[in-house]
Amino acid sequence: MQSVDAAGLGIGDDYPPRIMGVLNVSQESPYEPSVFDDPGAAAMYVDEELIDEGADIVDVGLESANKRYEVLSAEEELDRLDTAVETIESTSGDAVFSIETRYHEVAEEALSRGFDMVNDICGFADPEMPRVCREYDVAVCKMASPPDLERPGAIEDVDDIYEALSRNGLTEKTIVDPAFGGWSEAKTLADDRETFHRLREFRALDRPILVSINRKNFLRSIAGRETEKALPVSLAATSMAVERGAHVIRTHDVAETRDAALVGAT
Repeated sequence: MQSVDAAGLGIGDDYPPRIMGVLNVSQESPYEPSVFDDPGAAAMYVDEELIDEGADIVDVGLESANKRYEVLSAEEELDRLDTAVETIESTSGDAVFSIETRYHEVAEEALSRGFDMVNDICGFADPEMPRVCREYDVAVCKMASPPDLERPGAIEDVDDIYEALSRNGLTEKTIVDPAFGGWSEAKTLADDRETFHRLREFRALDRPILVSINRKNFLRSIAGRETEKALPVSLAATSMAVERGAHVIRTHDVAETRDAALVGAT
């Protein structure tokens, strides 16, 4: 398994599981506690609720993945980037800052202004994204998605996820994400459960694995819980994911997820 250096943070089999906390500067995002449009308040949240609680990486989203909203253009994402940059400049804690985007123009601007890595939710659908990440020598998370910049999606057939992650290649610092959750209307809870069951298979790509399973529907359906009561099942799944080879856990519940991940790594 090839390890990845993300701005000095080692990710891979030789390192402890890494926790990716989430900050959104998009008012459309569904998880309200993580949403900010004021850089000062956002920086306080990052320091106190993410970094102090154990986040190694802070992933900053500029738009919601909710299919009810129109997809932002690269220009519209760039308009929101100032808030994100002011936030990371105002934080006092030590973390790797990731920009979530599908556009190479946004990634390049963010990297030039202080971000450390990229979270590409369209899986290199923008063919210039790998070039930008190589030129800046940064880690990049690549989500399994159809090759369409118009709308982030997910691969419904689990057997096609490996192909999607391989499409347009991998950089030396790529982290792969098999994509759990409601990115696609055609993807079922059973599809997510199968992906989770087969998580080890993606180690064949010889890159670290990221999973974003926090309070996801496929877990809530197993336990019969609403979102606000789904933390226990998320933590159980976190331990299982790490046991099955996951290296980065993306979450809104940083402290609890960190503990569960460490249990899974023992």
